Amino acid sequence: AGLTVAAVALPLALAFGVSSGASAAAGLVTAILAGFIMGALTGAPFQISGPTGAMSAVLIVLVQRYGLTGIWVAGLFSGLLLLIIGLMRLGRFIAFIPAPVISGFTSGIALIIFIGQIDNFLGIKTPGTETAAQKLLGYFHGGFTPDFHTLILGLVVIATMIFWPAKWNARFPASLLGIILATLLNWTLNW
Repeated sequence: AGLTVAAVALPLALAFGVSSGASAAAGLVTAILAGFIMGALTGAPFQISGPTGAMSAVLIVLVQRYGLTGIWVAGLFSGLLLLIIGLMRLGRFIAFIPAPVISGFTSGIALIIFIGQIDNFLGIKTPGTETAAQKLLGYFHGGFTPDFHTLILGLVVIATMIFWPAKWNARFPASLLGIILATLLNWTLNW
């Protein structure tokens, strides 16, 4: 579980730090502090305190409109709202939200994250747009040259995750192996 978190949640925290307009280090520190604070303030046997994919959609819009200050204000109000919901024991009402609504929301967030990562996969920086659909359509207009070193490193990770046997994945996550192989390749070839 720890290796999977290292391979998935920490890079996600780095990405959220960058997408929020802060630095990658800010995202990493935030994820680490959240884990310590969650462990100190709760007694639950299972705790999930890492960054969530749904936050990327919120962070991108907040940064574009209000900057880093907007994120701080939204974080403060979100925390207060969660505290009020907990004190009033309103969490049980989540059971009344239909499964298709939750599934649709989750699928939409997955698409937004996927579209947001195309720049990183191609090693390019496209101009910011208002919507994910505009960003996706912008790739078909061309006007950019992919960085082939970055593209190869991304393909190494993808290939590792596809071809790593499922029975071995339980012992050592393919995503972590892919990151290690890409890092070694990058370091060896001095890209």
